[in-house]
Amino acid sequence: MAIPLTKEQQQAIDPAGSTPPEVVDPRTSAAYVLIPADEYEVVREVLIEERRQKAIRTVTLRNAAGRIQEVP
Repeated sequence: MAIPLTKEQQQAIDPAGSTPPEVVDPRTSAAYVLIPADEYEVVREVLIEERRQKAIRTVTLRNAAGRIQEVP
């Protein structure tokens, strides 16, 4: 869901330049970093791949530990 920026918000983030602007939800104090959607997709893919690799390593280590216990 895209939320259009108001003119005031646009003016506030324009000076950010190459540093992504941070916004804060006043209800929760949660901070968010605004990055272009294409950069988000790249980061998202990297994170998905890292999670996949971590899951593979976890299973591999668990299997190896099981085999070590099976050795007489």
